[in-house]
This record gives sequence, structure tokens and C-alpha cells, in this order.
Amino acid sequence: MPDGSRVCGCDEQAGLIAPDVALRILLDDAVPVARKAAVPVTAALGRVLARAVVAECDLPPFDQAAMDGFGFTAEDCAAETPPRLGRRIAAGDAPGAEVPPGDAVRILTGAAVPAGVAALLMEEHAAVRAGQVLARRRPRPGQNIRRRGEDVAAGSEVLAPGTPLGARHVALLAALGVTQLHVRDRVRVALLSNGNELDGRQGLRDSNRPMLAAVLAGQPAEVEDFGLLPDDPVRLAAALREAAARADLILSSGGVSGSDADHLPVALAASGGQVEVLRLAQKPGKPLAHGRLGGARCLFLPGNPVAALVGMLTLGLPLLHRLAGLPAGALRITPCVLGKGFARQPGCVEYVPVRAFGETMDGLLLVERTAPAGSARLLPLATADGLLRIPASLEAVPAGARFGMLPLRGLA
Repeated sequence: MPDGSRVCGCDEQAGLIAPDVALRILLDDAVPVARKAAVPVTAALGRVLARAVVAECDLPPFDQAAMDGFGFTAEDCAAETPPRLGRRIAAGDAPGAEVPPGDAVRILTGAAVPAGVAALLMEEHAAVRAGQVLARRRPRPGQNIRRRGEDVAAGSEVLAPGTPLGARHVALLAALGVTQLHVRDRVRVALLSNGNELDGRQGLRDSNRPMLAAVLAGQPAEVEDFGLLPDDPVRLAAALREAAARADLILSSGGVSGSDADHLPVALAASGGQVEVLRLAQKPGKPLAHGRLGGARCLFLPGNPVAALVGMLTLGLPLLHRLAGLPAGALRITPCVLGKGFARQPGCVEYVPVRAFGETMDGLLLVERTAPAGSARLLPLATADGLLRIPASLEAVPAGARFGMLPLRGLA
């Protein structure tokens, strides 16, 4: 259970844990999954590099024209007499023989620059008359030539272990001729929901599991759906044991608020796991449980959908990123200005759904609440652009004040 060092000193409710302290607790003994896999570069998007990539060739692989123009020798860069126009070299052509002083060559963008050429004069700065290249500007040695290896030198490390691979990395790897990579295996996530009331018989349906699955779809995770489980500690314990045998992370929502119908923490302990129930100084999302069962980490989020999403974005994703071998720092917060103020009860960090409706003179987003607060209300969440983060100490949230917003686009 939490000790005194974990109590948030700014709140008025004894025993609540500051969210940043809760995050440190979750990440304290979390280590990246050890499994690795070899994948083709074409399947590398979103994976995390497990082994450094060392270039086996130079980029560019030869001296290359940076634009269309005329190649001058060093002597002709300084000469008063214009050089004669010789051959034309297009991208993909062999560069041919060395260019002697007194000659110039027409070279197109991306083409190999032949020996003897010291500078490439842009075609806009030259004219061809009577077979000679007249320079409107004197070319400078080295001008407009990409030298062999100036981008990447053979033998250099171009990507370090732990790099999350995006489209720009795929482009670099393809240019280097890399066909296969060693990456960290995706984090295996067992996803489940808990609650008798969500079986649809009373018109209530499980929205958290599909929502969390959608968040995980953009992450380095491989999700196995364990479905909706009833409020039965025996069945919950059996499901947790089964999930722990196949997963690195067991993620659930519901069953942690502390009522006599909330059995997940008890079921985890009964399964032989370690469990700690936390009460966060965070609104929504006060109840939380975490622990371990075998080699699997466990994170049990609240049942209300806004609370579950806040917990997933602020705590679940950093934990997942640590397990995936990624940096597990705080999520990106966008500065914004609140258009219309409102009152609140201080003591907890609060996340409020807001939508953008304009910009300030200095380019910051202007935002407003989508509706009055409510951790079970989905429509205000669905129409939000982000979650306004309000510090725990604020009693009033004034109009025109600058805050931070957790953007939802790309995350949820």
C-alpha cells in the first residue's frame, strides 16, 4: 500500500497519490520485453529497433549533381574565357571520362559528376551561345555538388537501438539497401473488461474495451481480447492466470473502485500475483490498481469511460512504452487558452474535454469545454479535440488563462 512519501501534499484528501508519483510507481521496475524479431524493412513501420544499423555504403554513393546545370573544371571557374559545351549526363548515365580544362558538361539533377568537374553552375545562371557556356555568375569550387558520403559514410551507425521506426527511417534504410532489421517484439497485451452490468441486457454496453483497443492499435502492441468478464472472483482469477501465461501486460477496466462488487484486485492476489490499489489525486480516474502476475505486468483502470481513457493516456501508455523499449516520459502537452472560465473543487489534477474554436493573436489555441464534467459522459468526449489539464491547486479556472491540453488526435 502507499507510504507517506507517495501522498500528494497539495490536495485536501489524505492518502491520495499525486499522478506523477503514481507514474513513477508504475515504471519503477518495468523493463522492456526481451524478445526480438527479424522483420523486412517493409514491415518495420512502428517497430522499435533492437540492434544498431550500420551503413554498408556511402550516401550518396558517388559525387552527385544537386540540380540541373553545367559542370566546370577548377581552371574554368577562374578563367575569363568561357568553356566549350561537351556532353550531356542525365541521372542514371555513366559519368564518362574526366572533363579536361576548357570543356564544360551539361549535368542533370541526380546524375553522377565526372572526374575533373569542380563546380556545378545552375542553368539559370548560364547561357549557351555558339557552343560555349557563358556564366552570368562565376561558379565556386564545390558548388551544387553532393559529395560521396556527405550524407552517410560507410561504416557509420545511422540508427541506434531503441529508435521507434517511422516513414523517414524506412526511407533511409531503403536508400542504404537494408532489407531486414532486428526489432523488439511487440508488447503482448491481454485486454479485458469487468462488470455484470455491461452485458447489454439493461442497455449498457462495454465501451471501454473497444476504446482501449483503438488506443493500442497505434502502439507497439499485439492485443489479445479476453472479452467481458463477470463479477466473479473465481472466473476472474482463472482469466488472469490464463492471460499472464501469454501476455506481457494485462490491461483491464472496471472492478477497482472498492465496492463489494469489485473483485479484480482480490482475484489478482488469489491468483498468486502482487497487487497494489492506489487512489490518485486525479479527476476523473481516482481508483487504480496495478501489480504483477508471473512475468506479466497488470494495470486495472477505472470503469467510467473518461476515467479509463485518462488513465490509459497518462499512465497506461507510458508503461506500455517502457515495456516496448521506448522513452516513457510524459505525453506531449499543447499550450492553449481557455475561452470561458468555470469553478471547480481544488485538490486533484483534473482533465476536462475541450474543443478548439479559434486562435489567440500569438497563435495559441482557444478552447472551451464541450459540456459540464462527467466521467461517464461519452458525447462530450467524442466531440473534444483534447483534454484540458488543470493543476490540483486551482479553485477557479479563469477565462483567458493559459493551460496545457493533451491532444486526442492520433491517440484516441
